[in-house]
Amino acid sequence: MESTLLDATEEEAVVGIPMSKEQFLNWNPDDGFLYEFENGLAIPTDGMKNVERPIVQKILRKFTQTVAYQQMGEILPETKCWLTDDQMRIPDAAFFTASQIRDSGADQHPIPFFVIELISPSDTVKRVESKIIEYFNAGVQVVWHIHPELRMVRVFSSPRHNVTCFENDTFNAAPVVPDLQLTVEELFTV
Repeated sequence: MESTLLDATEEEAVVGIPMSKEQFLNWNPDDGFLYEFENGLAIPTDGMKNVERPIVQKILRKFTQTVAYQQMGEILPETKCWLTDDQMRIPDAAFFTASQIRDSGADQHPIPFFVIELISPSDTVKRVESKIIEYFNAGVQVVWHIHPELRMVRVFSSPRHNVTCFENDTFNAAPVVPDLQLTVEELFTV
């Protein structure tokens, strides 16, 4: 399939492959990319990098100590999240309650209440910021932006409200999973 540009500016250009949602749902690319879907375009993403696995592992292990985990909630890495009928994102990790997981089906696409994005140098500011707005418009309540190269975590409770954490600052996933909390140092210590 031929690709097209989603955004026309030189710095922020995103290449996408035009296709219908039905084509996208039946498409099985084998080129090593994960694909998000936005308004008739399949958009390639790199997915989680090997160096990011220890960070996600630390979060998942910490999550096993929470009430949400005891209640059969899960943080699922790189799962498809349909935010609207025409927009599917693949966050690095997303929290779903037990009932959301149980009720998921071919026609049911629950919106995660909590999303984690690991920000890499290849991410453009426009895409990163756009996703914040998209997530909250869809009903997400908490977003963590983890910046491994900066050893920084930004916790969003809305598109307008966020807290930036460094070193020994503690951050959490309240109100969704309030007992999931770490310090920045703890997150990045291997």
